[in-house]
Amino acid sequence: MNASVEIWDAEVEQERARWSQLWTDSPMKHPFAQPDLCKLLAPANGRLMAAVLNDGPGHVLYPFYLREIPETTAPSSDSGAVAGKDITSPYGYGGPLHWGLKNSNATAARFWTEFDAWAAAEGVVSEFVRFSLFPEELLPYPGPTRARQLNYVRDLDVPDEELWDGVESKVRRNARRARREGVRIIIDDQGTRVEDFLRIYLGTMDRRASAQWYRFDRTFFEGLHLALPGQFAYVLAELDGEIVSADLLLLGTTTGYYFLGGTEASSFSVRPNDLVKVEAMNWLRSTGRRRYVLGGGVHPQDGLERYKRGFAPHGAVSFSTGERVLAPQHYERLVERTRKSFSDCGTAWDESDDFFPPYRRQVPARLPALQTAGGATS
Repeated sequence: MNASVEIWDAEVEQERARWSQLWTDSPMKHPFAQPDLCKLLAPANGRLMAAVLNDGPGHVLYPFYLREIPETTAPSSDSGAVAGKDITSPYGYGGPLHWGLKNSNATAARFWTEFDAWAAAEGVVSEFVRFSLFPEELLPYPGPTRARQLNYVRDLDVPDEELWDGVESKVRRNARRARREGVRIIIDDQGTRVEDFLRIYLGTMDRRASAQWYRFDRTFFEGLHLALPGQFAYVLAELDGEIVSADLLLLGTTTGYYFLGGTEASSFSVRPNDLVKVEAMNWLRSTGRRRYVLGGGVHPQDGLERYKRGFAPHGAVSFSTGERVLAPQHYERLVERTRKSFSDCGTAWDESDDFFPPYRRQVPARLPALQTAGGATS
């Protein structure tokens, strides 16, 4: 008899424990599917859940957040009324992960039929999924997908000289410079240097005027240490006794993921972060990892993307998202409502914007009326 899809709620202690055990038993131990880390990354009003299928030796694990859709998108609204629900996946890489299945296509057909029946009963309007970069980890998806931007993955399963020669010449030049200047690399896989990392990271976020969501505090990192014991590492660059650059890596069984990082502006000329990433690759390989996900830029083809490409010039992989409309009529009403809110605020609706779902676009504040010299509104 075939097993059925179960929906686990991370707020229910027994279900969260089962999820944690399933993740622990998985062959990839994908960090972005660990329930305690997913909880730390939850968006506002997002209820952490997982759709799970345990079928003999095969398993499917799909973490997601179930969110209520506010009745109005006006920025000043505090009515608390709800216009439905939608689904979004955790920050990073994820989607419906699977392992041990005999026939992933057959399992996918059953999984999505049962999952969609649950979603319909919950009043789910749409679903947004951030996919893993590796198709072999993913259950086939039944809806539209969108290629967002390039990410870079470095193959670590190569000889020493190939690992070094495989980065761009400017990276080798910058790493040599850092070494000549006396930069020393420290690997901390226990979290003892979290204060050094926080100082570097938050300073970088201030310099870049990053959104508040990215300004994680010490409590967040302490929670991360508890969620992923033995599966994280800080790679720090020390110069003249001070930490001047640092990256935080999250670790799966065979894959290391760049997660967060930063550099002191005063040390830019020494190029410490080039050496941080070079030594991160060396260290990951020494631990048996076979690939290093550096990620991409904030926007396609920006300076950050070009920087990461320097470490994996032949490792471009498309990062994609899944975007399904599960209740079309309700979805269209919500989009039209948000479009009208833009119009009411005097802001044009950009039909080319690929934000999904579009009804969650942030509506700008209403523009103040302009006054003429005589005092009449124009």
